[in-house]
Amino acid sequence: MQQLDLKTWPAMPPVNGKSGHNESFHRQPHAAEVDEHHRLDDVLSLLFPSTVHVQHSHPISGHMHSLRLLTLSNGAHLLLKGSPSSRTALLRRERSFLETEAQFLALLGQSGNPCIPQLYHYDPYGRLWGSAYLIRQYMKGKSLSEMEGKLTSQQLEGINRHLGFLVSTIGQNAAPGFGSLQQVAFGAGRPSWREAFCALFEGILRDAEDMFIHLPYSEIRHELSRLAPALEYVSLPRLVVVDFGRPSHVLVNEDSGQLSGIVDFSSAMWGDVLMAEIFANASPAVLQGAGMAASRTREENIRLVLYACYRLVSRITVQYYRNRDETSEFDARRRLTTTIAEMTRL
Repeated sequence: MQQLDLKTWPAMPPVNGKSGHNESFHRQPHAAEVDEHHRLDDVLSLLFPSTVHVQHSHPISGHMHSLRLLTLSNGAHLLLKGSPSSRTALLRRERSFLETEAQFLALLGQSGNPCIPQLYHYDPYGRLWGSAYLIRQYMKGKSLSEMEGKLTSQQLEGINRHLGFLVSTIGQNAAPGFGSLQQVAFGAGRPSWREAFCALFEGILRDAEDMFIHLPYSEIRHELSRLAPALEYVSLPRLVVVDFGRPSHVLVNEDSGQLSGIVDFSSAMWGDVLMAEIFANASPAVLQGAGMAASRTREENIRLVLYACYRLVSRITVQYYRNRDETSEFDARRRLTTTIAEMTRL
């Protein structure tokens, strides 16, 4: 496959400047400094004529990466996503999240799917901004986690069907090797999904060990090794967003109750489409949209349990790298115990 050039990205057509509902983030009060505006204008000069400048820059709080909503003088809205603070402790896989998202959006840039934001620019060196950053289309809508209680069953069904279709469409992209987008782009992908997934799982286990987190490491590694042959049934590396379907990443139009966009593709990799979070207890509407049968083979069921175990270990581990949520951690630990018991019965 063609290797992506991640040094610079050509200018794209400006997005629609009309106001409306937007990505479901909390906005902080406007407090941009003159120096920051100059730097932002320098960045925008790569994409727009000199007559276009930043009118407002709103920092968006509550995220690992730095996020800024940019309102331009031509009425357009863009999102600038920058590297996490150097003080932020990162999991192994998180260290390449920004580059992964840029590669994913570049790869799907020609799809024309209105639910996937357009990438406008990516600079891994941050020459004008000070650290690596990307600029993408600003997606309108409220998160599914905020809207879920306000939607009818028919609207939820329609959203789930659309999500199933999208995850299947993304999975139609294939590669010559398994693993991270970076590894495969540079010809260093793994020859098997078994090898790639086991390496991914080992990475999160080591993240947990680094923080001295109490987990049944030996039992998890034993069950992973024992059940790993089921991973060999995945022979074609397909594009999958591991966190796809997470309610906080799904945007809904408040007026129509329909899917309006997806945000955060940083967990994308070449692997098994079934690893997408949306297939954990997938609804009939999701499966219908994805064109999948409701019944699963024994090997598929084993893989789904392995993926569930991976997600739960990740969910527990990240608590020790961020502001710890004991309620979330307790729930994940309880579910991990159930999942490991299920693994031993397979």
